This record gives sequence, C-alpha cells and structure tokens, in this order.
Amino acid sequence: MFGDLLHKLATLTLSPGLPVVRGGQHIWHIAPAGMPLFGPRGPQLNEWIANGSAVIVKANPARTVYRVELSDNTIFVKHCRITGPRAWARELIRPPKARLEFDNAVTLRMRGVPAVEPLAWGTGTSHWPGESFLITRGLEAVPFSNYLEGEFAALHPDVQQATSRQLTLALAEFFARLHDAGIAHPDPHPGNLLLEMPACRVPRFTLIDLHAVKVATPLSWARSRANLALFNRFFQMRASRPERARFWHQYRRSRGTLSIPTINAIRSEAKELERETHASNLHLWTKREGRWLGSNRTLRKVKRGKMRGLAVRDIPEPAIRALLENPDDVFARPDTRILKDSRTSTVAAFVIPTPGGPLPVILKRVNLRSWTEPLKNLFRRSAVLRSWVNGHTLRDRGLPTPRPLAAFHRYRHGLPAEGYLLTELVPECVNLECVAGAEAVSETAFRLARILRAMHDRGVSHRDLKAPNILLAHGQDPTLIDLVGVRTRVEMNVARRAKELARLCVSFLSHPDVTRSDQLRFLRAYLAAGPAFQVGWKSWWELVSRATVAKVARNHRVGRVLG
Repeated sequence: MFGDLLHKLATLTLSPGLPVVRGGQHIWHIAPAGMPLFGPRGPQLNEWIANGSAVIVKANPARTVYRVELSDNTIFVKHCRITGPRAWARELIRPPKARLEFDNAVTLRMRGVPAVEPLAWGTGTSHWPGESFLITRGLEAVPFSNYLEGEFAALHPDVQQATSRQLTLALAEFFARLHDAGIAHPDPHPGNLLLEMPACRVPRFTLIDLHAVKVATPLSWARSRANLALFNRFFQMRASRPERARFWHQYRRSRGTLSIPTINAIRSEAKELERETHASNLHLWTKREGRWLGSNRTLRKVKRGKMRGLAVRDIPEPAIRALLENPDDVFARPDTRILKDSRTSTVAAFVIPTPGGPLPVILKRVNLRSWTEPLKNLFRRSAVLRSWVNGHTLRDRGLPTPRPLAAFHRYRHGLPAEGYLLTELVPECVNLECVAGAEAVSETAFRLARILRAMHDRGVSHRDLKAPNILLAHGQDPTLIDLVGVRTRVEMNVARRAKELARLCVSFLSHPDVTRSDQLRFLRAYLAAGPAFQVGWKSWWELVSRATVAKVARNHRVGRVLG
C-alpha cells in the first residue's frame, strides 16, 4: 500500500513525454505509437460507440472491453469502473487502474516480456477517483482459456496430443522468462494469457490484465513457487500428471537465474509445488462459496409475488418469470414427467425455452415437514439453498453434478416456506444400481473410483453416497446428485473416506454382478487416483469392511431398508 501511495505521488503530474489531449468528457495520455492512429483529436470513444465501431467483447460491473475496428488497425479499449467504497478509497492512494496497466505494459515490454502494446490511457475530467480507460493494439490472438475450450477441444486426438506437448513446453518457457525478468502476475489464469497459434504451430503467449503486476528482481524459488501455484490451480484439475511434470522440467531447465539443483532437489521442489497448489485451490474454493448466495456476473436475485430466490443469468427472464408466477403449475402440465412424488418432495422433468433451443430441466419441490421449518429456514440455509450452494461448489471443484439453474422459496408471513430447485437434466441416464454385466461394472467402477477420489481430495464429503444418488449416462463420467447433506469444510481423513466408501459398498451387497474382486479393483483404482497414503490397501479393505458391517447393523436396528 505504501508503494502505491509513492506511485500516486510520483504520477500527480501528467505522464512525462506523453502528449495530452483534452476533449469532451475525457483526458487522454497518448503514447508515440498511438498518435498516428488517433490524430490531434485523440481517441473518440463516444463516437466509436455511437456509430457501432466499438463492439463489446467482455462486460461486467468492474469493466467493459470494446474491440474497435479503425480504418487500418484493430484496437481494444478497456473501460475500468469503481464498483464500491473500497475501490474508491483504494484509488485515493494509487493511480487509476488504466494508468497502472499502461505503465506496467511499458515496463514489461522493455524487459523483453511479451505484453499488450499500450497506445493510450485516459480518465474523466474530475479530480476525484472515477472511471479510467486503457487502449491497446489488437493482436491476432485469443484468450488461452477460450482456445482450450473451443479449438483445442475439437482437434483430432492425435493432433491434440502433439499440440498439448507444444503448448506445455511454450508455457513453461514463457513463465521461466517471466520470472527471470522479475515479473509476478497476481492472477495468472489462462484467461489472462493471449495465445497466437501461427501456421508453424509454435505457440506465442502475451500477458494481459497488468494493473496489479509486481516488477522487481528475478524471482527466488519461494516467490516462483507461489506464482506457479496460482497458475497451476487451473491445470492441476485438468492436466495429467505427466503433462504437469513435462511443464515443470521444461520450466526448471529454462530458468537462468535459479541455481541448478540435483535431481532429488528438483523432485522435492515439484512436490512442494503440487502441495502448495492443492492448498491454494482449497482456499480459493472455500472463499468462493459465499458468492453463490448473491448477485454477481453469473447469478442474479429474482423476486415475483411471494417467490424470492436466485437464478443464473443465462436463463431467459421470461422463463424465470413464468416459473415464479406459480411453480406448482409445472407438475400439472401435460408435457411434464413426474419422477418422484412423496410426502417430502416432488420431482418433475420438463423443458424450458432458451435462445439456444429447448433445455431439459428438473424441478424439485421440497415440502414442509413441520410448522417449525419456516422459522428454522430463517436462521439457517434451507435444504434447497444447501443443494443450490453445494451444486455450484462441486462444479467449481470440477466435480460432475447437474448445473443448478434457480433456487427460490414461497414466503409466508415473511418466512421462507416451500422451496424449489431447478437444475439441468442429465439426459438418458440411470442410477448406479441399474448397472448390469461384468464389463459394464468394471468400467463404471474405474471411472467412479477416480471421481470419488477427486471429490475427497478436493475436500468434499457427500455424506449420502449411495447408488441411487449417482447417475450414469452413456459416454459421461458418473454424476453426483442429492447434495443437501454435502460438507466442504471438513478434513477428509482416512476414517471419513472409508466410511463414505462403506456407504457405497452397502448399496451393492445384494447386486448379482458386483463381486469381491470388483470391489477390490474399485478400491485399488481409488487409491491409485491420487497421492499415496501411508495406509496400504489391506488396511483400507479392513476399514471399509468394518464400516460396512456397522452400517448394515445400524440400518437393521432402526428398521431402514438397505439401498
């Protein structure tokens, strides 16, 4: 913070050497490369927006990014806004975000680090903190995250494998170059990297979103590890261990300012990086859980009559409004398929219209079981809200579960009463207890073991892990449902993991196609899908067996059917 204040004091005057253009509502500071593009009048942002030259490519409450097609160039304009008292107070002691990003881009390019070319930065005419603007030159590039989800995912498997290797090596060299130059990006996720993939198939990366970049001396191993852990958060869940090892070895070979360690030291550093990445991910997921209960770029609050709740932003407003008018009408529609109707809940499948076409969905109504529940729901999360938050939390952790689309309650006397949960429908699925045939059992067991190991490693306890709560669809990973009892802030020790596996084991005690050999293969696959435990598989087998016997005895004692 003290450094930001010094930077603010040093930049109270106009940028040295940069021509300044005052026009209308903006004051622009223009780099030499920008003068031929903008001319003596400077950037005409309002005109570009009015005549359609400026097209929005990204928008949220904090910023809007425009792509502007000029006569002989493409530029990007980032409009930064202040979104609250904290951001306003922060800009009292530091320069505007656009100025910070402009200066950092100039510094990075001077140090030989590929970064966007800054052309101008600007502010409003007020002396108080407010909006600011950054203009950069366009590139024939796409965000790396978009490339991975689009073009890369559509490649032929053989081409994809070769491209993956090229990307891994190029990324490792890019970060080595970055850290040798003393650059630490505080948010180095794939969306903040632009990728150019020329005909020679040699990837080129460019860094963006530079306002918070720290520039210092070449990074030590501790600082390098901390920065790599932030980058690795995305890939630890999506890239295989061989791919991550290839990245690590290429990065270590490419670092010129770190001492050359022994082979054992390199392996030790790799383990340190994996542990720090895992801890960083757990912290991130925990911190993000609260965002599923408020309005943000992906969610919005909805209200109509006595109905109040939350919905994702990409569900059309007319569809949500029609649902809130009277959600119980859905269960009486002729095109609705009732999946469950009991004293506690009613579940139905139907279709809602969206701009992308009809969307199959599931609506679950949770009935009141006692007159005290509305009062309890006022002081705790209801079953519907727990399922809503847990669904988004599991998907945030990369675990397969139907996407929650809306959650709302009917309010009576100011208290939340009946609850409704809208989720996407898993098409053509059956639950796990319907799996049949030795080959199908073997394949399903392997895939399920990896999903459950990932769930436990990512700090999630399902607490009702039985066969009816796991759905199977052709060609997809097993999908977890019924998340009302999920807990995410628990230590998944060996005993707790064994207890959850035992609950699943109980579901298959009478299954004709599940043998003890299948159960052992499942356990071995679970243990092999992550870091090794200190406990061997024989001890695990004994723990799960004891927990299974205890669960069966408890069900007999309370008169509950096994399932």
